[in-house]
Amino acid sequence: MSDAVNKFPVKAVPPGAWDTHHHIFEPDRFPFAAGRHFTPARASLEQLRDFEKSIGVEHVCIAHGLSYGADCTSLLYYLGQFGGTARGICVLDLDTVTDELLNTYHEAGVRSVRLDFFRHQAMNDVRIQTRLIEATARRLAQWGRPGWSIQIQQPHLHFWHELRKIINDSPIPVVVDHFALIEGSSYRADDEITDIQNCSYLTEKEHLGLQELCQTLREGNLWIKLSAPNRCSNMAPGFQDLRWLVRLFVDANSKRVVWGSDWPHTQRHKDRIGKEASSEEAFLKVDDKGWIESLSQWMSEEEWQALWVGNPATLYDY
Repeated sequence: MSDAVNKFPVKAVPPGAWDTHHHIFEPDRFPFAAGRHFTPARASLEQLRDFEKSIGVEHVCIAHGLSYGADCTSLLYYLGQFGGTARGICVLDLDTVTDELLNTYHEAGVRSVRLDFFRHQAMNDVRIQTRLIEATARRLAQWGRPGWSIQIQQPHLHFWHELRKIINDSPIPVVVDHFALIEGSSYRADDEITDIQNCSYLTEKEHLGLQELCQTLREGNLWIKLSAPNRCSNMAPGFQDLRWLVRLFVDANSKRVVWGSDWPHTQRHKDRIGKEASSEEAFLKVDDKGWIESLSQWMSEEEWQALWVGNPATLYDY
């Protein structure tokens, strides 16, 4: 890709920046749950602090690891180590959660609920996805404290036709992880780099779903994380084939995008097929600084500041 395509100059991570998606795994301190869909290696609190310092992040939003199930004891502990400067994303068991527990989570800094589509066998079933979103939104609205959101991860572009109405009707904002798992051209087109006018590797059905996704972003109750580019592109470290996608989202609504590292970089879901869930999984190597430098050239100063500082502070009620 020529330098002319990179419209904006390289920018540093701004003061007050947030990492809105990462995990901490210390099974020696907090054992993993039975029935988990994978077993990550150890990624400690100290390692996380070192990582965030190395890229210039001041605030973290800890995503509760699905390998811990709905037991958020570890999340509460880690939030307590940041002295009120962090936020958390929990997992709930809607059948047993009480207002008292939600109040405890809120006071600790939790502001979002991560839906475990794996446990509910919903990754490939939009009907189950919509039921889980509706039920969680209803429970949070019934509880009544503001500032919370729902977080999902699902890989099917054509599902957005049905998800759009559910999200727009939801009393609680919805956040979708990891570029909505939309694949860059390097996954499908022999590393051909496409742009926003030429994403010809998507099917007609996927194009329609992408339009629905972007319209939902414009309508304002959906947020999207520019996180884990390695899940969507093979073009490390700069992931240039995601440029058109970044611009599509930012142009749709620059106030509804946030950045997340996905540290410590767990493996892609499709790479776990056929492997034992109880076998320890090594982490991937991702050049986060290289990715941040590349991303910075695709956004204006105002957009960059919103991505890292203003938007996450709004989303996570800080």
